[in-house]
Amino acid sequence: MPLAKLSSVHILLFSTSTFAQGMMPKATGGMDKQMTFKPMPEKVEDGREIITLTEAEKAIVMEQMRQMLSSVQGITDGLAQGDSQAVLESASLSSPSMMQDLPSQIRMKFPEPFSQMGMATHMAFAQISKEAKDIKNPVPILKQLSEAIQNCDACHATYRFVLPK
Repeated sequence: MPLAKLSSVHILLFSTSTFAQGMMPKATGGMDKQMTFKPMPEKVEDGREIITLTEAEKAIVMEQMRQMLSSVQGITDGLAQGDSQAVLESASLSSPSMMQDLPSQIRMKFPEPFSQMGMATHMAFAQISKEAKDIKNPVPILKQLSEAIQNCDACHATYRFVLPK
């Protein structure tokens, strides 16, 4: 196609496809390095401890985990807005009652350390609910939120769910 006949759409498509093939942002946000080809490793192992759950059980647990992530988002948004009621409500949704609402047949399948981390996480959310009234000083809330997220991180690094064979 002659250069004179290239539309702005063609130029945009060409420039974005060239960009996507060559320059990719690094974790640091830098755009100065060419992306290098890295082959897929031949063997990749997931060494985390296995917790076997049925599809339905896994769906219930994952729904609760998504709720906890939504609580984290609601708490941080509430703190950013100075809205103590939003912090309280978001934290309350992931309090210890959430774990008690989990069917017994699922809880029985959890290793003790998994349950302990889960309860510690729910207790951190309960503490956030108590401290939400003093949003002028967000430090105690942020400390509790950090503790909850550390538990999430440790748990996800240690365990994975698989379906029965």
